[in-house]
Amino acid sequence: MQFGRRLIESRPFLSRIPDDSIVVTDRVPTSVPGAGKYRFAATRDESGSFAMVYAPVGRAFKVRMDKIRGSEVKAWWYNPRNGEAKAIGTYPNTGEREFISPNPGEDQDWVLVLDDAAKKFPPPGRSK
Repeated sequence: MQFGRRLIESRPFLSRIPDDSIVVTDRVPTSVPGAGKYRFAATRDESGSFAMVYAPVGRAFKVRMDKIRGSEVKAWWYNPRNGEAKAIGTYPNTGEREFISPNPGEDQDWVLVLDDAAKKFPPPGRSK
């Protein structure tokens, strides 16, 4: 729980809203976003400065990049089990982009954090 709290507090949290439309639904709807313990869940800032997608299992999924403002999006993987964050790249803010968590398989949950690169947020889980 302490790592989840650190993640939440590392981005503006009073303007956070749930938005599962960030996750592109797979051709088999029960695959992604899934159901039950396999359900992907997403949230974002109302102004579009960041988004987070909880991936309960390690499998490929796509996100709608236009949910983030700015011309570039910085992406991170955040490990909710130990609080470590890893930058994975900065991407043009266009279309859909596929991501797959660092550890494919069951019970390997991760959080994908997408930031408006111009905001220069600290790594997920760290305070400003």
